[in-house]
Amino acid sequence: MQCPYCSGDSSVTETRVTADGLRRRRGCTVCKRRFTTYEKLGAPSLKVTKRDGSVETFDGDKLFRALQRVAAHRDVGDDVLLRIARDIEAKLVDDARKSVAWSDIVQLALARLGNVDAVAERRLAANYADDAGALRLDNAAPPAVSPQLGLPLPLPDDDA
Repeated sequence: MQCPYCSGDSSVTETRVTADGLRRRRGCTVCKRRFTTYEKLGAPSLKVTKRDGSVETFDGDKLFRALQRVAAHRDVGDDVLLRIARDIEAKLVDDARKSVAWSDIVQLALARLGNVDAVAERRLAANYADDAGALRLDNAAPPAVSPQLGLPLPLPDDDA
């Protein structure tokens, strides 16, 4: 690795394992300055197809933040939500899929949240419910509107 100060070569003096990866302490062989580098496992090249048809790279942190929003004001710790997000990511990677639909991620999140906190699960499901309250995880058109409260529809005027 090149020194960030003089672009000379560096050598590793110490390596430590951290929760996010590796932390390496390095020393430059030219200017003798010391610096630290961090190595983190790269995210898998998993793509998510969103509702509008656009495609973006899967982001576990974005999933974690979404879980935090639906579990806000609940007694669910961030460590539990982070474990759920990492578990979902691991499941998707283990399935060896290159692309995943947004609805698959929502279904996995609902299943895992249901085991932890039912209210947070319902909050997440409410984001994907249609006007009738049914969970809609597809792009199909909503069912035809039924008459409100089952009242009879007005009859057409026969005076003409």
